[in-house]
Amino acid sequence: MFEQGGFGNKKKKKDEADLDITPMIDVVFLLLIFFMVTSTMQGTPDRDIPPASSGTNANVAGHIELTIKAPASSGSEGEIVMDGAPASLDQIKTDLTQRATLGELKVMIYAERDVKSGFVGEIEQVIGEVETETETKILMHFAVSDRK
Repeated sequence: MFEQGGFGNKKKKKDEADLDITPMIDVVFLLLIFFMVTSTMQGTPDRDIPPASSGTNANVAGHIELTIKAPASSGSEGEIVMDGAPASLDQIKTDLTQRATLGELKVMIYAERDVKSGFVGEIEQVIGEVETETETKILMHFAVSDRK
């Protein structure tokens, strides 16, 4: 009636060696938590940058000084001061074009910390246009001043 070796006698394939990594994961998490709790978090300390040991004084004779001041509000552009007097981009272009007839120009550009680089780029572009139109060599220098 019933044959031996039916449903109950199937040979099981030898199981391959299974590696249980659960304890290893537990140990890794414990080590991670341990190092996170015992380590001290320190911010990057402020660096005191030494003054430049080379270069020349920023107030070199014969330079046209352009000072770019930071905008008073976030929506406005900065203020441009040319040789001590407020100026617009058009005024700068006109004045530099007139001075270019005398020969090579040297321009010293000062910019405050909060001035956007795009605004400085606009001024550089205006100076480049004057150089192209008048075929006069214009040397641009960028200067930084000590904190007050």
